[in-house]
Amino acid sequence: MNDYDRIARVIRFLDEHHLQQPTLAELASETGLSPHHFHRLFVRWAGITPKDFLQCLTLEHARDALRSGQGVLDTALDAGLSGPGRLHDLCVNLEAATPGEVKAGGEGWTIRAGFADSPFGICLVGESLRGICRSSIRKTANHTRQ
Repeated sequence: MNDYDRIARVIRFLDEHHLQQPTLAELASETGLSPHHFHRLFVRWAGITPKDFLQCLTLEHARDALRSGQGVLDTALDAGLSGPGRLHDLCVNLEAATPGEVKAGGEGWTIRAGFADSPFGICLVGESLRGICRSSIRKTANHTRQ
């Protein structure tokens, strides 16, 4: 199995098993590599650590549950987290919003946004009182890499 296939296999595994919060050792066993070698390989191919990737999947699941009306405790436990404190930390660190604010859909929030040129294209950045809460890059037809 080549490296691309190994990482693709782990990403599929994470997509299907993220609620179980698999460990680095469990993910490495899916590839037949040591945890250290797997971690370096994953970062090289995916651009983020396996833990960061898993946190993004967990947040996506939690965000959907909260927005559908599920309570914070149930959402945390359903997402495979140990409790609401872990969900709070995850939301604030990745979303710059508390679980309650995510559940409310940002109602009452003020978000300042602006555009700027970047080496990758035009960048949109949104900022709340807690910091950056949104960023995206749009490559334009006339944008050339410097």
